[in-house]
Amino acid sequence: MSIHMQATIEPNPEGLPQLLAVLAEMVGILEAEGWRLAGAFQQRSGRLQTIIDLWELDDYNHYARGLQALSRHARFPAIAQVLAANIRSETLVFLDKAPYMRQAAGSAPEGRKPEELNP
Repeated sequence: MSIHMQATIEPNPEGLPQLLAVLAEMVGILEAEGWRLAGAFQQRSGRLQTIIDLWELDDYNHYARGLQALSRHARFPAIAQVLAANIRSETLVFLDKAPYMRQAAGSAPEGRKPEELNP
């Protein structure tokens, strides 16, 4: 089973370059723990510059393991300082795939093999 997590970050505009740099650094740390960044986006309408990251995790416990790895990282004090100074708000949402989501080419729904599917 895998789950998705959406992180929606409203940045302080003046600190956006520093925030983007530290988020890029965090990707490496979290991917080393097995998190998979499925998408990273910045809004161009609505609340401008809002950042939306979509992560794929093994399960809910994987989220906790990733945060523990991040907090133990040697650079965490500096990372935390940049995050605290440059994020107005952050919302985390855990998601399941909707039943109407198309399967990627060559993949099959859970429990089925691609060759078992009818074209």
